[in-house]
Amino acid sequence: MPFLSVIGVSHHTSPVEIRERFAYTSDYAHDEISSPEVETVWLSTCNRTEMYSISRDIGAAEQSFLGTLDIPSEFTSQCTFRLEGDEAVRHLFRVASGLDSLVVGEGEILGQVRRALAAAQNNVSAGPTLTRLFEYALATGKRVRSETEINRYPASVSTAAASIVQQRRYGSLEDSSVLVIGAGDMGRAVARCLKGMKTREIGIANRTHARAEELASETGARALEWPVGPEDLASYDAAICCTSANGFVLTRSTVEAALVHGESGEPMQLVDIAVPRDIDPDVRSLPGVRLSNIDDVRVVVDDALGKRTRFVESAEDIISEQVDGFMYWLAVRGAADSIRLMRERADSIRTGELDWAMPKLSGLSQSEREIVKQLSTRLVNKLLHTPTLRLREMPADNVPDTPEALVRYLFDLESDTKSNGNDARTSATGPGRTT
Repeated sequence: MPFLSVIGVSHHTSPVEIRERFAYTSDYAHDEISSPEVETVWLSTCNRTEMYSISRDIGAAEQSFLGTLDIPSEFTSQCTFRLEGDEAVRHLFRVASGLDSLVVGEGEILGQVRRALAAAQNNVSAGPTLTRLFEYALATGKRVRSETEINRYPASVSTAAASIVQQRRYGSLEDSSVLVIGAGDMGRAVARCLKGMKTREIGIANRTHARAEELASETGARALEWPVGPEDLASYDAAICCTSANGFVLTRSTVEAALVHGESGEPMQLVDIAVPRDIDPDVRSLPGVRLSNIDDVRVVVDDALGKRTRFVESAEDIISEQVDGFMYWLAVRGAADSIRLMRERADSIRTGELDWAMPKLSGLSQSEREIVKQLSTRLVNKLLHTPTLRLREMPADNVPDTPEALVRYLFDLESDTKSNGNDARTSATGPGRTT
């Protein structure tokens, strides 16, 4: 029977400089496992690269993973992990629920799991078992989010920065404009958060204008020219800075001039999450300016993480329930395959024996020959009826633990024994006789 397994590298097993060397992309050509029953799904994020597989040879699955990513043997024991069966299932469900992330409850992972399944289906590498597994994982992640509050609080720097602005804009950004200064990974994350918060207008400014235009196109924002001048800054209700510049991107004089151009009368909201800092800290002393830096944002993140951990236990309960559900489905599917093979084998034996017997029964009429064929079919069906029912009904968590017990269970020999025992006692005493 094929085995379900996952092998991978993650933030639990290796630092980022190792993970980035072995990150999986769509450009990779699969080092295929040579088996007609193989199924694979690759899941790759900034924190993990994992290959889920169904294969009769777990060693072959491991070699496919290592070969595809070209991981040297000296790294195998240091930076990879492997899980099998229900442990692999539980791992994926925890990943999809955000419990295995660097930031507990992070929201993007569910979309990444969904895209991993879609990519495998497009590559025709995800068969029925892994497709069902990932569908269960997506359902688990949705349940954890809907039935707990594990993703309610902003627990990433980008989300926390956007949330600070949201709180200071009366709890909603639908009537606000926010300028994002920086179009790198952090700027991209911030812009996506603002878009998700239905911000009325988003501006993107970046030293390389092409990157600003790319991010603006992705998020429905407007790309601004560099550097950000006082008039541009004054036209937004808030600004979030996240560049990799060595000096201040927003100086005191720029902010002071922007205040002159401002017309709303509302305080200017500035959030600086860059290291080193993008905004001159002296602007904090200017009337009409509210400045938050990375330390202020981290307070929000730490507080959110503390709140999220309260819901981990409830999330784990949901995951356990979902794991049981999938493992039961897997057991029933395995039983169905076994039943099919058992009946195919029995029918093959039946037809083989008929081929042997019929030439020796040449004296039978055609109708009598049909009766013999029907008899053979009825015998096979009756002999397999009970084991077929028992295989379909066998609980996944209550399989007989010895060969003898399994045989007795499948063929219902216990009831036969009791019935035969009663018949024997009746026969021994006879009607009207006593012992």
